[in-house]
Parts: sequence; structure tokens; C-alpha cells
Amino acid sequence: MTNIKAFQKILSHQERIKNEAQINYQEAMNDFEVVATKLYQLLRKKEEVEKQYDYYLQSSGTVTTLATHYAYIDEIKKKIQQVELEVNQKRAVMEKRQAILTESHIEVKKFEKIIEKKNNQAKIMEVYNEKMQMDETSLRQFLMNEDR
Repeated sequence: MTNIKAFQKILSHQERIKNEAQINYQEAMNDFEVVATKLYQLLRKKEEVEKQYDYYLQSSGTVTTLATHYAYIDEIKKKIQQVELEVNQKRAVMEKRQAILTESHIEVKKFEKIIEKKNNQAKIMEVYNEKMQMDETSLRQFLMNEDR
């Protein structure tokens, strides 16, 4: 029985580790979502500015306006590259933490399975011992009745 208690202590420790991993993964996922949203907004902004640039190209826009829009588009492209790098870094962190969470979850399941098997074995031993006691009691009663 102490064996089961030891496994239950290990299980509670593994569950704490899993909960920490869950929190870390959630934080990484939130960080990724923030940066990914920033990237999405930059891409939309770039698309809008490019539409304006195309409009000024087709209409009789001034060279200064075209140059300003082109420089702004170039600036947005540089920001997009920086944010893409950040998105990739956040994704890598998130995937790493997801792997840790998955591993922790597997460890918890392993110990739950071990405890379940130990409990089943204990129940089987208890039933076996009860049967042995019943057999012994029956044998004693038989022998006592035979002596009479």
C-alpha cells in the first residue's frame, strides 16, 4: 500500500510540472498571437499603401507623392521582415513549450496507469486473501464438526 502512496506523491509532482508547462505554453501562445496580429496589421497596412501607390501611379500623381509612398512601402517591408523574424522566434518557443507540455501530460498518464494497475493488484490480493480466510474458516469448521 505504501507503494501506491509513493506513486501518488510522484503523480502529484508530475501534475504540478504539467500545470506549470500548461501555463508556460499558454503564455507562449499569447505572445505568439500578439506578434502574429502585429504582422497581420502590418501586412494589411502595406496592402492599403500599395493600393494608394498604384492609384497615384495611374493618376497624375506628383513625383514627390510617389517617392513618399514608395519610401513608406519600403519602410513597412523592413518592419514586416523584423516582425516575421519575431513571429518565427515566438512560434519556435511556443512549439518547444507545447512539446514540453505533451511530454508532461504523457508522464502524468503513465503514473495514473501505474497507480491504476497497483490498485487493481491490491484489490485482487484482497479478494484472494478473503478467499483464503474463508477456506481456512470452512476447513476449521469442517474439522471441528468431524471431531464431534
